[in-house]
Amino acid sequence: MKTRFKIFFLAVSAVLFTACSDDDNGNSSGGDGEAKGLFYVLNSGDWKSNNSSITMYNRETGTVVQNYFELQNGRGLGNTANDIIVYGSKMYIAVSGEGTIEVATLDAKSLKQIECGAQPRYLAAYGGKVYATYFDGHVARIDTASLEVDAKVKVGRNPEQLAVCDGKLFVANSGGMDYNTEIGYDNTVSVVDLVSFGEVEKIEVVLNPANVVSTGDGVFVASYGNYADVPSALQYISKGGVQSVLPDACKQMTEICCNSGTLYGFLSQYDANWNATITYISYNPSTGVVDTPWIKEEQLPIPYKVCSVGEYVCVTASDYMNDGDVYFYDTDGMLCFKIPAGLNPVKAVGVE
Repeated sequence: MKTRFKIFFLAVSAVLFTACSDDDNGNSSGGDGEAKGLFYVLNSGDWKSNNSSITMYNRETGTVVQNYFELQNGRGLGNTANDIIVYGSKMYIAVSGEGTIEVATLDAKSLKQIECGAQPRYLAAYGGKVYATYFDGHVARIDTASLEVDAKVKVGRNPEQLAVCDGKLFVANSGGMDYNTEIGYDNTVSVVDLVSFGEVEKIEVVLNPANVVSTGDGVFVASYGNYADVPSALQYISKGGVQSVLPDACKQMTEICCNSGTLYGFLSQYDANWNATITYISYNPSTGVVDTPWIKEEQLPIPYKVCSVGEYVCVTASDYMNDGDVYFYDTDGMLCFKIPAGLNPVKAVGVE
């Protein structure tokens, strides 16, 4: 695998974890009325094909509804939706190809399209604000009452995921669009103070960081490397600095999420013929216990992304050509249920 951004132009990668707090005096997965008990799956669709969608699953009735956003609004999401979060009484969807952040009710009815003037990539929320990485090198701050961007801060090149920890945003600067230039990939994580909303530090990590997960005490950062002589790497950033000494089994994890203090994810390695070797790994940083494969079912899905939804660890599966599925596992690695999704499912969220 020579560059992940070859995959980017087939189907833009998406996120996995957001550190959330409250807005509207509600909780991060809060909701009421008919939206309770629903799961939503964001499907990015094909790059530049204008076919992003949302799959709705009602776990009480077992009902699955494809193209749910379009049914609720009479229009689709547009081109290449990349991330979704539920925060307070609303859901927020970063639609990268449209340059918009869609704000909707918890039953997916559109409230507003925020024009970004750039490609929004990933979302996080904290303290009544939603934060979005823009691929032009900024993080935008959205006020959840006015639904307006009230500030932006310059970070690194082509920022991807971001997470909140200890009153700060940690932003992975990938530099992915410069992979074939003399500049090359970025290798920094920007630290943004949430009070001043200014960048206070840039921390050097392994080349091409993309995924960031908060543990509360620090953040895990997964970097893809350059798919040649620099391998992927998992690192931990705490108040003591960057720690790269992790158990051998998990030190190259590429896709990660956190559930109940344990890191779940996988390592995907590709050969010259694009054949993948997938290793599912979990790691508890408190006990040092590594479990591989953490999925205990006999049939292991070919994964696309991983995310944490309530008590579940979800694996989205995609072959980039056909509609995918989302597998919901408990934290012991047992399959609880599976739902069909759309093309290139990238993330699941729940409404309680």
